[in-house]
Amino acid sequence: MATRHYIIYADESDKKGDYFSNFFGGVLPRASDRQAISEALDAKKFELGLVRELKWQYVDAANVDRYMEFISTYFEYVATSRLKTRIMFTQNMMVPNNLERRHHDEQYFLLYYQFIKHAFGIAYCNPNALDRVYFSILPDKIPDSVERLEKFKDYLARIPESRLMYGRNLYIPRTDIADVDSEKHVILQGLDLVLGSMNSRLNGKLQVKPEGSRVRGKRTRAKEKLYKAINRQVRAIYPNFNIGVGTGTPNGPSDRWNHPYRHWRFTARNYTIDRALGKKNG
Repeated sequence: MATRHYIIYADESDKKGDYFSNFFGGVLPRASDRQAISEALDAKKFELGLVRELKWQYVDAANVDRYMEFISTYFEYVATSRLKTRIMFTQNMMVPNNLERRHHDEQYFLLYYQFIKHAFGIAYCNPNALDRVYFSILPDKIPDSVERLEKFKDYLARIPESRLMYGRNLYIPRTDIADVDSEKHVILQGLDLVLGSMNSRLNGKLQVKPEGSRVRGKRTRAKEKLYKAINRQVRAIYPNFNIGVGTGTPNGPSDRWNHPYRHWRFTARNYTIDRALGKKNG
């Protein structure tokens, strides 16, 4: 029986946006690929003179062209599924019904759990359970209490025991779940750029003008330039890609595992549409 080992890097962005909220992102390489990919991306940063951590919030007119070149290299790995990438978000106008107090109190961790469990389609990574497949979960630093983080790790470790995955030879060792510092993980830095760009585009941030000005600021225009570069990379994989809806599964649910890049608009099973919260009304 063969053994495979994957790593899921994860990050989050705005919990509340004007039109879309609860942004989560993840990128999945094979463990055996991580070092080579990280070294290649770090070398690209060095070549481009990008000496500090890459972050969406740092994009400006002085560095945007170099960020675009980095993203081009990053997506070479995405397009070949060596860095499978997933973005999840909710749409504000789709308001969940019948939520209990605990759903509001634990919303962040409940959604993070759903993202790890479903976004990559790990339930479909091992047809017929022929291999033993291990996953390490490495989220960017989560700002919460130690007690809540430890409880969250317990839930993540039990994902393979769920009805969807039971008996499929999947494993998430509790000791292989740890939050990390994105400054030390260039793969997470690339994810931050993708996640931030999608959040900004969906929430209309790329069109914002300073108060009293008729034109957008240089930084906003630079960020739009990088978003368009990222969007071109995604559309090279999926022509006519629609960033605001979930990616389809024309070949069945196994697409959730096989696709190199996907979006997931998370929607409650029971919801009411409040059009006053939609972008047109905004």
